Amino acid sequence: MDQDAPYSSQPLTGVAAGAPKEKAGARMPVRDAMEHMIAVTYGVTYDAVVTRFPAYEAMVEEVVGFVGRSVSAEATPRSVRVLDVACGIGNVSIRLAREGYSVVGIDGVRHLVEIAREKTAERRATMTFQHLDISRDPVPGAGNFDVLVSMHTLYWHPQPAALLEGCRSALRAGGHAVFLTYGRPASVIRTFRELWAAKGLGAAVRALRWLLPTALFERFRDCEHRYLSTAEFHDALGRAGFEVLEARDTFLSDLSHLAWCRAR
Repeated sequence: MDQDAPYSSQPLTGVAAGAPKEKAGARMPVRDAMEHMIAVTYGVTYDAVVTRFPAYEAMVEEVVGFVGRSVSAEATPRSVRVLDVACGIGNVSIRLAREGYSVVGIDGVRHLVEIAREKTAERRATMTFQHLDISRDPVPGAGNFDVLVSMHTLYWHPQPAALLEGCRSALRAGGHAVFLTYGRPASVIRTFRELWAAKGLGAAVRALRWLLPTALFERFRDCEHRYLSTAEFHDALGRAGFEVLEARDTFLSDLSHLAWCRAR
């Protein structure tokens, strides 16, 4: 992650229709123990990394803005059902719940869901968190969600096509989704140089607060990283049944592709 070496994007693949689906809790003991250690460490440090980090907060506000544009003027916020896919420790779910939406956060890592529940124990009137992977597990209320948010899930998920299929199934017809995925690795050196050139040394130094722990975390993640071009990203969304309404690159030196979509 801290090298400027060339990289190649990986095509989206998924499970074949009718293939058996692994349950979210099915793990090898050693792998589960390692995942627990990494997830708990991640959960403990992540708040400190992103809290009051302007670039991250700006990206979240972009997402909140698109969710707001997805809601009809006649709807009351409490009536709007939002699904936060791979919610992690719940930061985005919490921000969306502040708008008054009814938010369900889901994640395939039980330990992160537990942290999210603990964080929100006293303010969960409009949000719940559930341990499940949308690519393989039934989502309670599937087909009835108005808006879905998936931040940086496609680039690491082992079954991206099944993930997108599950996202489409969770939404009602005409519902909206906001997807983000990384278009390239968050190279510390390259990103630092780009930010220095574009926004000055101060912005580049501040970005290290996110770049350095992220690079360390990615080294230990047990997954294949998949970086899509804009065309590949939109093609995958289209094949899953989404119409891209608006798209842009965002976050730091435009590391992320953002797409606001409507379910066909």
